[in-house]
Order: sequence, then C-alpha cells, then structure tokens
Amino acid sequence: MSAERPRRLGRGLEALIPSGGANAVGAPGTDVQRIRISRIRPNPFQPRREFDPDELAELEASLKASGLLQPISVRSRGDAYELVAGERRLRAASNLGWTEISAIVHDLDDRTMLVLALVENLQRSNLNAVEEAHGYRRLIDDFQLTQQEVADAVGKDRTTVTNLLRVLTLPAEVREMVERGELTSGHARALLALGPQHSVLGLAKEAAAADLSVRALEQRVRELNAPPASEREPSTSEKLSLRAPATQADPAVRQIEDQIRSYLQTDVRLRVGDGQRGTIELTFYSNDDLVRLLDLILRDSRRDF
Repeated sequence: MSAERPRRLGRGLEALIPSGGANAVGAPGTDVQRIRISRIRPNPFQPRREFDPDELAELEASLKASGLLQPISVRSRGDAYELVAGERRLRAASNLGWTEISAIVHDLDDRTMLVLALVENLQRSNLNAVEEAHGYRRLIDDFQLTQQEVADAVGKDRTTVTNLLRVLTLPAEVREMVERGELTSGHARALLALGPQHSVLGLAKEAAAADLSVRALEQRVRELNAPPASEREPSTSEKLSLRAPATQADPAVRQIEDQIRSYLQTDVRLRVGDGQRGTIELTFYSNDDLVRLLDLILRDSRRDF
C-alpha cells in the first residue's frame, strides 16, 4: 500500500477552514503526536454508515506489514480527542490491538469537521448516494449553506448536489437498499422518475432481484409511466411509420431521446413533423425538478431561477 497522495479539496473548502498557524489543515510542518486510541472519540459528523469488511481487512494487513503511512486527524475536546479524518485507519489499528496511533491535532469548528469528513470519504472511498445526500442535507440544515456553497465546498456541480438530495425523498426501504449496495446511485435516480401511480419500492425490489442495469431500469420506468395505448398520442416512431414505410423509420430519433434522457435524467419525447420541423418535450415532477432541468439546460447562462 503506497503512501496516500494529497487530494484536491473542493473549490470553496478553503473558506470554511481556519487559516494560518500550525493547526491549519494541511499546514506544512504540523507536529505529529502519539495519542492513545482509548482517548479518541468518533467523528459525530461522519457521513459513512457502512465500512466494507474486505477493505478494512486489506488495510489491517497493510498496517501490519508497513505501519501507518499517514497520520489520522483529530481535534482536541477537553481531555479527549474527536476524530476528524481517518476512521478506517483508526478502526484497522484498533482491530490489530494497537493502543496508540499517530495523529495531527487541528483546531476546527463543526461545519469544517463535516465538510472534511465528506471530502475525505468522497475522494478516498466513495460514499453511497444516501450517505452523501445526508451529508449535504446536514450542511444545508445545520450550517445554513446554500446548495451552491455545498457544491463549491466539495468540488461538484450544483446540479449533482441537487440530484443527490432528491434521493432522500425515496421510501426508507429503498434508501436502505442503496446503503446495502443492492442498488446504485444510478438506480436511485432512475426510480425518482417513476410516476406516483406506481410503487417505487416494488420496482426497486424487482430491479434488485433481476439485477437490472441502470439503463434497463430506466426503460422499465418509461414503460410504466407511458399512458395506455388508447389514451396516448402516437409515438414518434409510430408517426414516422405513418408517413414512411416502417423499414425507413429513423432509429436516430430514439437514439437522440436516449442521449437527452441520460443527460437530463427525466422523460423525453422527440416529435418529428413534416420537413425539418419538430418539438422536444421534457417532463418535470416538481418545482425543484424544474430548477434542476433549467440548471442543466442553461448551465452558465444563469445561476438561479
């Protein structure tokens, strides 16, 4: 296991971290101390809820063979310490029976603690979508950050943060399936597009049982959301078939729909009329969803709606 390389923090993270002095995060020459593991308390802002036992076993083997290559980070809390970053290293060391561990002591406020815990997990070992969304929600609710400030702090687009926050609106059982790794964040986003007349939990269980890919689940959602044939207008392919032999129906229409749908994460219909004219229809399910679509479509031309 090689020494951990410095990782890029979010664009706005520096504004959240106390500057100057030996206690600044990443400050060169910061003293490394030996601290008894029994004096270290868990990080109350740790967004990760599940730790892969195989990854911990690999880390334990590395610590046993090569020692600790990078100190953990803590902050002083009375006569004890609170973990800032390095929970997997701390767990592995404890499992090996170590009584002390190398640590750097920082002076950090609660908001910075949460952001650093998020950044460490995002940049070293991916959080699942629900854990990541809970972390963002806590930054917004507890520390009054806007979605744009959260995005700047963790180095992501605002639309990415907005989409992840929507995962928290899924039923609790579906969120638990994501946390257990039975569904991916892509599956979760696909389920968000399911109409209210259908069971999200039922489709989630179907996807997990059949091991559906994200693309297959998106197709299943589109099929369920489509109105009955007697109530809907002819599809693009049907319209094309009416004005040309079926063998000449343009497959590029479906390909374009799929590309737009994949980018915008919502239902899309491309209507081709006579000549070169046509329309594109996009579906949104709430005001927040409309804002999300506008952010994706307008991008740098506007910041807020």
